[in-house]
Amino acid sequence: MDFRLVRRLVGEKLRDRTTYAVAVLVGTLINAYGHLLVPWVRTFSNPFDLFWSEFRVHPGLTLFSVFLAYAFPFCVGIYSAVAARYKNRRVESIADFPERKPDPVFRASRNGHVVEIGANTRPMFERYAIDRAQKILGAEIWEKIVSQEPLSPGTRVYFEPEGAEYLVAHAPTANDEFNIYLSRLPK
Repeated sequence: MDFRLVRRLVGEKLRDRTTYAVAVLVGTLINAYGHLLVPWVRTFSNPFDLFWSEFRVHPGLTLFSVFLAYAFPFCVGIYSAVAARYKNRRVESIADFPERKPDPVFRASRNGHVVEIGANTRPMFERYAIDRAQKILGAEIWEKIVSQEPLSPGTRVYFEPEGAEYLVAHAPTANDEFNIYLSRLPK
């Protein structure tokens, strides 16, 4: 288990205001149910009088039960959020990988229109006014991708404005678009 990651995730959850808002809301509901509604239903007398009489007889136990009603949802909320994030850390890492990749990464629709660009890819696409996949891949490679004809292993494209050669990889998406991954080859 990566305890540094767990500490970081707990810290993030503790800085999140919704953690406290949910604990206050749920804790208040638990207290209202346990200290007011249940005694009122059982005795049909004033639940506040019952609460104060309980407080006078067992002040420590009464305060502990009030505290526990707030602490329980607070701890469960932190645990569940951290456990879910820890369990899905690999998926999160993969999801933001294209944003960290220095090589061009983009998504294009079937007609070649670029619909999404990786953060590190954006300056290059803006510099060379690339708004269609064909402008960087060429029409022939793009047609193979759209027709889902397999590209030969090691398919390369030469991008003249940069004088760079890239390996081309692609993957279709569920909404009839294509993710394109280019890896710059050393000169």
